[in-house]
Amino acid sequence: MNTALRLAALSTLAISSFGATFTPQPAQAALFGEQAVEQQDFIAVAAPVGNSGRHQLLVLEQQSDRRDCWAENGSTVEPLLLDFDFTGICGRFTDSNGYSIRTAGEDLGMQYRLQVVRQGDDLVLQGTTLRGNQPSLELGRAPYRNDFVRIDLNDGWDFAKRTYQGRTLGHVYLSNPSELSALIHDSDNDSSTVADRPSTPSRPSEDKNPSQPSQPSQPSQDQDWRDEIELTQDQEREIESIRQSYLAENGRLDNELSQARQELQEMMIGDASTRQIRRQRNTVERLRQRMNDNRFSSMMEIRQVMSAQQRTAFADVMDLDNQLADADEIITMLLR
Repeated sequence: MNTALRLAALSTLAISSFGATFTPQPAQAALFGEQAVEQQDFIAVAAPVGNSGRHQLLVLEQQSDRRDCWAENGSTVEPLLLDFDFTGICGRFTDSNGYSIRTAGEDLGMQYRLQVVRQGDDLVLQGTTLRGNQPSLELGRAPYRNDFVRIDLNDGWDFAKRTYQGRTLGHVYLSNPSELSALIHDSDNDSSTVADRPSTPSRPSEDKNPSQPSQPSQPSQDQDWRDEIELTQDQEREIESIRQSYLAENGRLDNELSQARQELQEMMIGDASTRQIRRQRNTVERLRQRMNDNRFSSMMEIRQVMSAQQRTAFADVMDLDNQLADADEIITMLLR
């Protein structure tokens, strides 16, 4: 990993992880709201990552009945939206820009990241803590195979949409009404009996391949690195201020982007001219770029707060060079 990407990655990790430590929960809860959705319009999919044996979370949304966005055969999913222009028909969410965890009305995107890990014959959807002192949360399971497979969410977990100032945004929540403390308690109890839990049954028509390699372990970021870099109280306050500014601006831009995309969809269906549609598409792309610029500017502000020694210590503790994900993936995954 080159120096520029390394610094970008550690700055991003700083935004997400410091936010998990110093964010006042009432402010986070008040920034975004939540809108219930029709559960049958969404599906959580464990999507294979090339031939690595690993999977990542893919969430699909059926936004229109003009064409099916996916098909199911048992637990196997065929993402049909890959075969046509799904604008206005399907929603596809592939990383933490598109989905996150919410419990009891509080966003946990700064505290947990969603990942799919293999446990024996199962693929487990987990909320993995960005701090080292809390267990992972289990949200659902699927049978393991090197294919697109449906993840069945555990009881209490549902899809929802993020809202900002009363307007529904594109961001998808995996939401649970229970308090985080109760879910952590349940996870502690589950971990003590995980060996007794039956695996998700495979379809009888499919043979297991004994030569299938085990899934590599996921990158671990459980180290409590905050003690290593010795932030001052002033630095903590500056980082929290940067993060709050980022969230507020990103929420405003996300609101504008959702409205612009809706207008583009209506133009595609209606009688708008090609020139009008192209102009509206340019508006959508400009808003996306402004969101990216906001993310990058926030990372650079975080970088300025940390000294060179702190950045070096942080990179050493996090062992960024040995992560499976590259810097761009870490940025996308954690800056929420």
